[in-house]
Amino acid sequence: MHARQAEDARLVHPWIDVTHAPVYVMRFPAGASDQELASLCETRERWAQHAQHPCAWVADMSLVRSMPPTQRKLFADHLKRFEFHDITYNRGSAIVVTNAMIKGLLTAVFWLAPPKFPNQAFDDFDKGMAWAKSQLQKSGVQRLPTE
Repeated sequence: MHARQAEDARLVHPWIDVTHAPVYVMRFPAGASDQELASLCETRERWAQHAQHPCAWVADMSLVRSMPPTQRKLFADHLKRFEFHDITYNRGSAIVVTNAMIKGLLTAVFWLAPPKFPNQAFDDFDKGMAWAKSQLQKSGVQRLPTE
């Protein structure tokens, strides 16, 4: 438990919420620059070098209305670099999308970097969080934070 808290101290980014760890929440803003997205990716990649425990993610993209090709490629490249961690530790990523166009863009990102971990799209944050927690519990994680 203490090791995870030390690892989580490395996961500091305005878009990331660690209060539900080992379920980590990323809340993407309505309009992000390439630099802001790159900062998120760098933070996650630094964290992954030290985080050696089962986890799940909820990527809340409900505010996102567009994602330019540069950002789709940037995030796809990040997923490829992050893959070593996902394969070993990611028990599932819930992606919250409420916009049909963003669902299509997500498909494009996953086409560029097919995920090697369980993932599912949701139109409701609470449903995504419940699924992410259930994925951890199915994998044997016993202690999850309560709301």
